[in-house]
Amino acid sequence: MPTGRIGMPAPRSMWSAGFEQFHTLVLRGVEEAAVPAGCSVLSQTVATLEAELEVIRTWARQRLVDVVILKDLRRDDPRPPLLRAVGLPYVLAGDLRQSHAAAVLTDNAGSMRSVLTDLRARGHERIGHVGGPARLLHSQWRLEAYEDFVAQHGLPSLQSEGDYSAASGARAARSLLAQEQPPTVLVFDNDAMAIGAADLMTELGLEIPRDVSLVSWDDSLACQTHDPPLAVLGHRAHQLGISLGEVAIEVLAGGHDRLRRIEDTPSVTARGSLSGPLR
Repeated sequence: MPTGRIGMPAPRSMWSAGFEQFHTLVLRGVEEAAVPAGCSVLSQTVATLEAELEVIRTWARQRLVDVVILKDLRRDDPRPPLLRAVGLPYVLAGDLRQSHAAAVLTDNAGSMRSVLTDLRARGHERIGHVGGPARLLHSQWRLEAYEDFVAQHGLPSLQSEGDYSAASGARAARSLLAQEQPPTVLVFDNDAMAIGAADLMTELGLEIPRDVSLVSWDDSLACQTHDPPLAVLGHRAHQLGISLGEVAIEVLAGGHDRLRRIEDTPSVTARGSLSGPLR
């Protein structure tokens, strides 16, 4: 049985954003895979990319971890080359089009097409999308898939960018709903933005889903217990963490290169925040 220490840097937002549970669920899944296998998990919060780079250097210098889990790569991301330079292997939570050796991969473009196809089948022709930060590769690929889909089907492009916080979801929703022909459904790239928008709807006296339907990309307890419960695309953060932990264990055991595990493309889990368009 392999033993070792798995490092997972965590953005400060996972502690400060009350509704953002994605990173917490991933971390829990990593721990559930690692601990029974005799491995430990070290997670450290970081506020900036520069802080994360310094954490990696410290981990390597003090030999605190043996493998690192990376998420949310950006274009020309300095973290993979730094990890190679300091001799630390890593496991990427990434996208199908990324070619890193050890990785758990999802199809962001395929997932976007899946949710848009579902919503169009329910009768929605004005589909809004609130994406995550454009600097992140998976945000770019989701946006490209959205723009390709609406262009292909002759639908209006109703898109805005958020920063994964509840406040940014509310701002983006307010802007999109103020348009002359507002969306009948809004798709958010994470649960915090979706819940921020849902709370805004309540403040504005709008009813979900009568006035606008809401769909979150990620699921969480906050989505499930919201009134109404939020429909989700169904990405399973906890299962992602388990898969990342299992691949990290294989790396620690001296597994071969290209330990690439591909997650299933999720489908929409319809809950109370989703109906066909009523206007």
